[in-house]
Amino acid sequence: MREKPALFIVEDDEGIRELYEGALSDYDITLFENGNDFFNVFKKEKPDLIILDIMLPDMDGYSILSQIRLSDEKVPVIIVSAKSDELSSVKGLNKGADDYITKPFSILELNARIKANLRRSKIHTTSAGGFSVDNDKYEITYMGKPITLTLKEFNLFKMLIQNSGITLTREELFSAVWGTDFAGETRTLDIHIASLREKIKKISNKDCIITVRGIGYRFENK
Repeated sequence: MREKPALFIVEDDEGIRELYEGALSDYDITLFENGNDFFNVFKKEKPDLIILDIMLPDMDGYSILSQIRLSDEKVPVIIVSAKSDELSSVKGLNKGADDYITKPFSILELNARIKANLRRSKIHTTSAGGFSVDNDKYEITYMGKPITLTLKEFNLFKMLIQNSGITLTREELFSAVWGTDFAGETRTLDIHIASLREKIKKISNKDCIITVRGIGYRFENK
């Protein structure tokens, strides 16, 4: 199982490829300069999400998108294009794109769109690093052994596992688990994380919840 969600990115601009490399460290990214190189790998390996430029040297992004949809109807595809007109956006969505972002774009917005599309596609994992989530029983096990968790701890750990390798902000975690605005409730979240870490360590001898200072937490499959 992958430690991080895998992204295939088709982009012919070297500067933008370098931007992706620096900005998307939470993901396992593979960069392609053209459609031909992309399909040589896509035939053998399927990513969790595709970021696709429209204006490419060998074939346009719409043609690539059409071919992708012939073999895979579910993989999320985000078009990132310099074409900002409504017609281009509608054309991309009609051909099967899940999202459309225009250049120049905000890295924060791109990351938010990636996360949203991964969640909607339900490609995120329900197990990682030996931990498995049973949504019917509200139970998380490690190598088959159940961990005694409160409901809040279950929902918190479940969200971290489902987004394995992705840093989730404090606001995202608090909103998803407590259903209210974060409003600076640092202590509540930190207490639950500390308790969760203790229970995880006891059953697995693992320290798999990583603190990302000033941002939030990430589950690392290690």
